[in-house]
This record gives sequence, structure tokens and C-alpha cells, in this order.
Amino acid sequence: MTPSGEMTEDPRDDPNWELVRAAAGAPVPTPPGLIARVLHSVHGLRGRVFGASVEFPSERGTLRVSERVLVLLARRLAAGIGQEIGGVHISAVALDGDGLQVLLTVRYGVAAGEASALLRARLHAALTDQLGGTAPVVTVHIVDVHPD
Repeated sequence: MTPSGEMTEDPRDDPNWELVRAAAGAPVPTPPGLIARVLHSVHGLRGRVFGASVEFPSERGTLRVSERVLVLLARRLAAGIGQEIGGVHISAVALDGDGLQVLLTVRYGVAAGEASALLRARLHAALTDQLGGTAPVVTVHIVDVHPD
């Protein structure tokens, strides 16, 4: 359905959807370290109450935030930004040595590259605002396309 309330065609009836089905059937290797990063993130959210902290220097001193809080904050902000963009769903957020890794799915028909770039930029800006001037690098990975 469009924002004006008009019914749209089911994207699965689009002849190009066969390309999506073919891509979905092709084996794709898991990026190196992805599973470890996600499991580390899950362990951080469910595990220790007092886990490691991440430090963010600022003009007022050093802000220390636990990994758990940083991942939860990033996930909450990313989910809201994804809703604003439309057709974007956050699957997971993990923190590793390279920064925040955000996994997302997009609705078929959404310009995935543009949506992921917008989400990355807006999430980094929101985190910078929340953390007082410094934020970790945000990397966005598109992991799936869904029909609706």
C-alpha cells in the first residue's frame, strides 16, 4: 500500500522477483568473524551485568559507557530511524573492534543502498548527539530482502 492508501501490486508477482529468488538460492559465505561478533553482542546483552566499557573522549572529560548500553542505545535509535526511512528492519546490532555492526533487512522495492547509507549516517549523527561529540564507526550490512 502506498502512503496515499492506494493498493500496490504484490512484489512477488514482479518478474524481477525471480532474480531475488535466484540470489536467495545461491550459497553466500558468512563474512569472517560475523558470527563471533553477533554472539559477543548477544552475550553482552544477556550476560554479565558489569561488562567492559567503551570510552569516548570529549571536551568535558571521558565518558564511559558499557558495551551493553551502547548496543541497546544503537539498536533503539536504529529501529526508530529505520521506521522513519520505511521498509527497513534492524535484525541485529553488535559491537566489535571496528565499531558498531548493524544488520538490516529491506522491503523489496526499497533502494537498499540509499536506505543503508541514510541509516548509517543518521545513526552515527544520533549517537554522536547522545554521546556528546564522539561515536563509534557504524557499518551497515544488508542481510535480507523481504516481500512486504
